[in-house]
Amino acid sequence: MKIAFTVFLSLLMASHVSYGQQINSDSANESQEIIDLSKQKWQWMADKNVEELAVLFDDKSKFVHMSGTWNKARELEIIESGSIWYKQADVHDVVVQMFDHTAILWNRITLTAHVRGRDVSNEFTVTEVYQQGATGWKLLDLTFSSVRDTHEVAPNPSQEDDVIQLSKDKWQWMSDKNADLLAELFHEQAKFVHMGGTWGKEREVSIIKSGGIHYKKADIHDVSVEIIDDMATVYSNITLLAVVGGNEVTNPFMVTEVYKQISNQWKLTNMSFTKLMVRE
Repeated sequence: MKIAFTVFLSLLMASHVSYGQQINSDSANESQEIIDLSKQKWQWMADKNVEELAVLFDDKSKFVHMSGTWNKARELEIIESGSIWYKQADVHDVVVQMFDHTAILWNRITLTAHVRGRDVSNEFTVTEVYQQGATGWKLLDLTFSSVRDTHEVAPNPSQEDDVIQLSKDKWQWMSDKNADLLAELFHEQAKFVHMGGTWGKEREVSIIKSGGIHYKKADIHDVSVEIIDDMATVYSNITLLAVVGGNEVTNPFMVTEVYKQISNQWKLTNMSFTKLMVRE
């Protein structure tokens, strides 16, 4: 995972958009502000400081864990009660991508948490989506993707339906290896977070086209969408049948997709797979 994330960082740096690359002072300052805010958030979670977290979390924010997806109220309750105590997040790598008034941050972390009476340590790529409003930056989404290696606008029902249908069409295009339509859908700076690594649009399209990963069939059990301003986040609970390395594998995932509306068209900016625990 370290190698894959390093490649990811290198690609971002080469395109002059990564953390530490100063295109202009405003962009650099905003990126650093988001990085500092994310680090502060981890400390607040460790300290069980629900007052500060309640201000940071948007009222419609969602939290995607391996064991389920829930809203702001439940996340705050979990943190305050200590049923999940985020004791320490060791942040190894961090990247920020700015999209106008929206920021997407990717962390590679080792998380030590206290769950059901015992400490557990896991490596995650954590995707955080922030949007700047009248009262400052708000966290819209926090998605944990496990790794195997080391100012709101009321939702428009028609918009929700359009985004959900677009997400479903995307699964079909992936199954059909329709790289042309996917290349049009994916934002040029889109990122894809898998269990085996994190990479950009070019590699994802190449993998699909070559069959390096063949997304044969995505059985969607339930799907929901949150639309805030020009950003839409789709949460899909799926069972994915894929061919990887010549072998068919089936896994349950919660897939988080972030779309941005540009010139009346939705563009996919992030797609993160969170493998779910199978309940007996």
